Amino acid sequence: MKGAEPSAVYWRRRAIVAGAVVVLILLIVVAVKALGAGGEAGAEGGPGAAEDWVTPSISSTLKRPYVSGSPSDEPSPEPAESSAEPVAECEPSDLMLQVVAGFEEVRSGSEVPVSVLVASGADAVCTVGLESVEVELAAGSDVVYSTAHCDPPEAETVELDEGSGRTVEFRFEALASEPGCEGDRRRLPAGDYELRARLGEAESQPASLRLN
Repeated sequence: MKGAEPSAVYWRRRAIVAGAVVVLILLIVVAVKALGAGGEAGAEGGPGAAEDWVTPSISSTLKRPYVSGSPSDEPSPEPAESSAEPVAECEPSDLMLQVVAGFEEVRSGSEVPVSVLVASGADAVCTVGLESVEVELAAGSDVVYSTAHCDPPEAETVELDEGSGRTVEFRFEALASEPGCEGDRRRLPAGDYELRARLGEAESQPASLRLN
């Protein structure tokens, strides 16, 4: 049986064991860090990822196309123009005019209400400009007053079906008139006159009006 070892040998062995433990711990830490670094590289790059990735420069960014807005912001296509043909104007031969005075006899210079009915006899819908309707007051073949001189109706274009019509109203004083409403509006002498309505080449049957 050997005797007790010196204390120096005992502490030397304890130091060697402690140093081995420290070295083992350092190796474990290094291994763990190496494994963690490899996992992060795989997550970022993935299999086949480029090894040398270069940050885009300003010039390369400017070359990229720029699209404003989303696809829903794109303008919708223009609606297709209607293929329907425009409605033609009524032929004078298809128009029927009727003129009616509010009174059959009035005092010269008094206001006279007059209505003109414009009807269509065309087979299809047609348009007519009511601003072209005229009322004339004539003594024989001499036209002494016309609404076209001083009292034209407001501009209005309407569509007329076969047999349908529109009425145009006038109110005029039984005074003489000149084209352009020039000159003095003199009172007309007493007597029998004829009222006629015109629309282009279309003309109504005359209606009688007596001034006294």
